[in-house]
Amino acid sequence: MKKYSIYGSILLVATLLLGACGEAKKVEGSSTPEEAESDLGFTSFELEVDTVDHKGAIEAYLEMNGSKIEAEYVNRIEPKKLKGDKAYDELKPLLKDLGLTKEMSKDEVIENVSKAFEVEDYTKFELEVEYSDGEEKEYKDTKKE
Repeated sequence: MKKYSIYGSILLVATLLLGACGEAKKVEGSSTPEEAESDLGFTSFELEVDTVDHKGAIEAYLEMNGSKIEAEYVNRIEPKKLKGDKAYDELKPLLKDLGLTKEMSKDEVIENVSKAFEVEDYTKFELEVEYSDGEEKEYKDTKKE
């Protein structure tokens, strides 16, 4: 009987741990998606930058969809790995200061974003943005190592 109780406890703990490690990166209460969208000018931002020293040096993801905001920020240079509210709080000032618009040139967007995230010496730069009007744009660049 005691053996079943131990196995049951282990199973319960394992289930809770796996549930806690899931992709829960929803932002709770920082601001509404509408406020964030009007502040930033876009509904989706996905950035991946490689440097000579770090593959995936910067990975930033922000999506405002319906009533939820999802955010994730990984910086392998500083080491930071944030999800949810913490990622959103870290990303929002950076993204707000960018002032991205769909009228900006590819070079202008890449220059502003790489400066903001302090990765001007990148080897690979990939950014996908969905602007508030639904238009999606991709900005890509590579430099030799």
